Amino acid sequence: MNLKELKAFLIDKRLLLALGILLFIEILFQIGVYKPLLKKNSYAANINRVTEHVLNNKEVLDPDILIVGTSVAFEGLSVRILNEQLKENGWKVQSIAIRGSELVVQHRILEKYLDEFKNVKYVLHILEPGMAWVDRTETIDPTLAMLSELGNFRAISLIKEFEYTPDRSSYVYLAFKSVAYRKDLGDLFINFNERIKAISRRNKNPNLNPWDYENVTAESLGPYQINSIEDCLAKTKPDSSFPLPKESNPDHKRMIFETCTVANSVPKSSEETESTKRYFRRLQKMYELIAKKNIHIIDIFAPYSNAIRALNETGRMTVWENGLNSALSPYQKLDQIDMQDSLGTGDNGKYCFDLIHLNRLGMESFSIALSKKLAGRLGKK
Repeated sequence: MNLKELKAFLIDKRLLLALGILLFIEILFQIGVYKPLLKKNSYAANINRVTEHVLNNKEVLDPDILIVGTSVAFEGLSVRILNEQLKENGWKVQSIAIRGSELVVQHRILEKYLDEFKNVKYVLHILEPGMAWVDRTETIDPTLAMLSELGNFRAISLIKEFEYTPDRSSYVYLAFKSVAYRKDLGDLFINFNERIKAISRRNKNPNLNPWDYENVTAESLGPYQINSIEDCLAKTKPDSSFPLPKESNPDHKRMIFETCTVANSVPKSSEETESTKRYFRRLQKMYELIAKKNIHIIDIFAPYSNAIRALNETGRMTVWENGLNSALSPYQKLDQIDMQDSLGTGDNGKYCFDLIHLNRLGMESFSIALSKKLAGRLGKK
């Protein structure tokens, strides 16, 4: 193709029309037109739902205490119970914990929304002891999806600040919403009727509580009598001969197996590594953002299944203490509440949905136990 033919091709009306349509669609995506149509419980939909619901209910529940964390906090703490228990002391609690959120996502949520909550005096950061050993440098789709919803162009610079080494496709994902939404759009066309029904159900049954979510799952690890990760894998793998307990179901069994697989991939080491060092550097960036607003940070280690409690022995927790002290030292002293044994030191399977997450009973017990700790520590407002 010579230069004259190339020029003719580039100014061809059909090409310009096609490019114009694509640009128009991209602009619609960028301004948020597609957000209400996102698949229910997708990472993008979750982060929009939680943040929008919390902000829309700020006049009803304007918190003094803000919970930040992942699914461990999302599933494990009841905002309702915390507010009921701390009402006498004058404290109000809200949660912006998001399932599957890495530190960079938690940081971005705070960066974008913390100024909206003028009364916040404490941030409760719910931590998982194994997380520092699985800290990653590659950017994965769930993290990119959540960052994209929180301001995709800011995310491009933020992932560099958080020491990620993304490839070109990650930048394309963040820059173009049409790329970020490609899988969701595919699902929309394939399951159009189901998507419309889900949106209709959501609109007919709005959440009238000022908090986004409260765990209602009744299934537990108890009937599986799991005592280790190896035991968990053996009893819940797809071809296991272990009979399905009547109190469980195939989906529950599959989710237990998935968390067992994740737990099995966490390094058993209790030594400081490059991964842990990077994790605490990232944590310091997030804590700097909070502390500069004169907000006090309380680090909380949540309870989970005793089948993996032995992994978090003295050596691992020493790394945590040193890392947290390092991350906090420019701003405040370490303020830590270790609740790992708050559901008992024996078999606590009845409180756990899987190895990492609590069920309704566990959530209620943990929330009450933490409320008592906070009331004693914070006193009257």
